[in-house]
Amino acid sequence: MEKFKKLILAGVITLSLLLGFYLIMHWMFERAYVGPDEALMVSNKFGDALPIERIVVPANDNRFKGVQQELRGPGRYFLNPLTHSWKTVPLINIPAGDPVQWQFDGQGHIKDQKTIPMIGLVSLKEGKTPPPGMDVVDAGYKGIQREVLTPGTYKINPQQKDVSLEYATVVPPGSVGVVTRLTGDAVAVESVSLSVAPATSPSTQPVAPLTRLVTGPTQRGILKDVLQPGIYYLNPRLMKVNIVPVGYDAITLEHKGGSGKGGKAVEDTSIKFYSSDGYQIEADFTVVWGRSPTDAPNIVANIGGVDQVRDNVIEPAMKAACQNEGARYTAKELIQGSTRSEFQDALSKSLEKHMESRNVHVLLALVRNITVRDNTGKDQTTGLLQTIQQTNIEIERDLTNQQKTTTATKKATLEQEQKLIDVARETVAGDTKVKTAGLAAEGEKKAAEIDAKRELDVADIEKQIAELDAKRTEILGKATADVERMKNEAEAKGAKLMIDAFGTPQSYNLYIFAKNFEPKDLRLIFAGPGTLWTDLKSFEQVGATKVIQQTQEKK
Repeated sequence: MEKFKKLILAGVITLSLLLGFYLIMHWMFERAYVGPDEALMVSNKFGDALPIERIVVPANDNRFKGVQQELRGPGRYFLNPLTHSWKTVPLINIPAGDPVQWQFDGQGHIKDQKTIPMIGLVSLKEGKTPPPGMDVVDAGYKGIQREVLTPGTYKINPQQKDVSLEYATVVPPGSVGVVTRLTGDAVAVESVSLSVAPATSPSTQPVAPLTRLVTGPTQRGILKDVLQPGIYYLNPRLMKVNIVPVGYDAITLEHKGGSGKGGKAVEDTSIKFYSSDGYQIEADFTVVWGRSPTDAPNIVANIGGVDQVRDNVIEPAMKAACQNEGARYTAKELIQGSTRSEFQDALSKSLEKHMESRNVHVLLALVRNITVRDNTGKDQTTGLLQTIQQTNIEIERDLTNQQKTTTATKKATLEQEQKLIDVARETVAGDTKVKTAGLAAEGEKKAAEIDAKRELDVADIEKQIAELDAKRTEILGKATADVERMKNEAEAKGAKLMIDAFGTPQSYNLYIFAKNFEPKDLRLIFAGPGTLWTDLKSFEQVGATKVIQQTQEKK
């Protein structure tokens, strides 16, 4: 029994030691920790040899020996050091830039390149061999890949791919991006004749062949469609973008004497030409020119950038236009008002015509200053200006005198017209008084006639009223007499009826006497022995009744 217990204890201790050894090996030798900015690249120590076109073990296929294609992200991993080896590699971070800090120069480029967003240009180390001459390949081929990585963080196996950072394309507001396709079929380039010649000769000369716009979907060259303002993640091995500001700019061509910064001589850009009377004219100009988004591809294809437009197009065109147009005017005409303005308009039209074929639009060619020199180079501008000024003064003096004469004539005419007006005013006033008096008399006559007619109408109405009053009085008198007569007849008929009712007039009289008898005080009458009469009303009624009865009995 004791022996069996010892065996069990020994087994438990052995298992504990083995478990502890395993844990030590597992956590100290098999554990791999990957930080937040790292990835884990694992290699198989055993397996078959990789195919000739592969340099990493394909994902989910551990039959081969070598570096596994898939990287493992940040975290903790446990790997067998006997079958695998590993190491950490940094993650590929492609910055997105900082648009808040963007500042653009005159050519539309960001000044601080640290704030520009970037792309990742991927070069694949394994895959099929691309055709000869193909610098950028599609997926599956060895070489620089067509697809690029946009800003973000990526796990890229350095054994399989190389990533180089390139700047993304940023087209600022007010500009467009002209795209040049760097790969594809060649474009047939034709010679282009331009109507711009050097200052020494106004004739038209052909220029060297220029790159033209592409016409097919697979041709290399400049595309007609431009990029609008925004951020574009384009492969710089496939596409080149030229930033072209659109709108209007001003170019000043002027005489600059002395030296600039650093003691360098300042270039004299003024234009010199001869007038029709042989004077040498030195003129300063400001040319306002512009281009639209649709013009940008042609400008890049045939001219270049904005600076080339100034140097190779506008300045030569200005010199040619000044020689052609300036030779039609004398020096005096070029520096005085109306003809100078005419020369400026003609110069603008000529310049626009010269540059129309170059997709450059001239808004205005403004003459700022003109200097006139003779054959010896002496400045004659002041003398001409004084002569023109004196001539203008004499012209103005003559015009003033003419105006004074005209003013005096107008004044005399005005005075005459004023007198005629006064006469007409008096005539109108007299006619007005006569007409006013006639109207007043006519009014008074009509008023008297109206008053007489009114009085006649009033008398007629009063007569009618009197007649009506008489009729009313007659009617009322007749009605009153009739009423009185009828009343008397009624009373007589009533009395007759009462007499007939009482039988005799004496009975009726007694009735009337009794009816109207109303004693005011009470008296006691002694009539001898018998009843004391105190109720006079009863006495009156009894007496009347007695009389009637006696009368009827007699009848």
